[in-house]
Amino acid sequence: MPDDFYDQLGAGYDAIINWEARLTREAPFYRQLFARHGVRSVLDTACGTGEHAALFASWGLEVVGADLSEEMIAVCRRKYADRPLEWVQAGFGETHRLLNRSFDAVTCLGNSWPHVLTDADAERAMRDFARLTNAGGVLLVQQLNYAAMRRRNERFLGPESRPIDGKETLFLRVFDLDRDPIRFTIVEMTREGAGWTRREWQTEHRAWTAGEMAGLLECAGFAGTQFSGDFAGGPFDAATSDQMIVVVSK
Repeated sequence: MPDDFYDQLGAGYDAIINWEARLTREAPFYRQLFARHGVRSVLDTACGTGEHAALFASWGLEVVGADLSEEMIAVCRRKYADRPLEWVQAGFGETHRLLNRSFDAVTCLGNSWPHVLTDADAERAMRDFARLTNAGGVLLVQQLNYAAMRRRNERFLGPESRPIDGKETLFLRVFDLDRDPIRFTIVEMTREGAGWTRREWQTEHRAWTAGEMAGLLECAGFAGTQFSGDFAGGPFDAATSDQMIVVVSK
């Protein structure tokens, strides 16, 4: 995952997401899954600014958040200095070496997995996920369903509007779907007097398919792969589902 992309965004990443609405929508899915598997400890990989990790900790779970970005981990430590949360700077494929422990649940949320671009890196990350997951534990990977986005030519998310430092600020997420890897751009526009200033950040995403994910997970030693197309637990349809949510047991 490109840590410099998120180092540049830093705390500004929170301004892009409506966290209250997002967590309200997603939380019942996670809570039911964790209850079903008797989860007491969670590793949230690619944790970003820590919102999911903090949610899980609020349920009384032991939680560690890991992210490759030094700035994202710094944001987490500032935001949640008064919470019983552990943070570690670690990317896909290296987290078990740094933590040397395993968890009842490992999560990879926020469309983080598509940052893995090569087969070799994906295989290494999945093997690491397997080492990080307790026997009988569960791995959860969530990503956007790029097949449906391409079918609908759905290239934009947003705009989201936020006042930042007293200035009107707009955020737009752009997906250039006509290329592989997909180019992902975050555009920030800030109103300055009578005009607007603009900044943008770019990185790349791989459009992983359900078949590719199932193969990676099987090779890593996981079993019983299940796919959902939304956080209500509906079935996954590559042609229509907004999400590809993968749940698999160790």
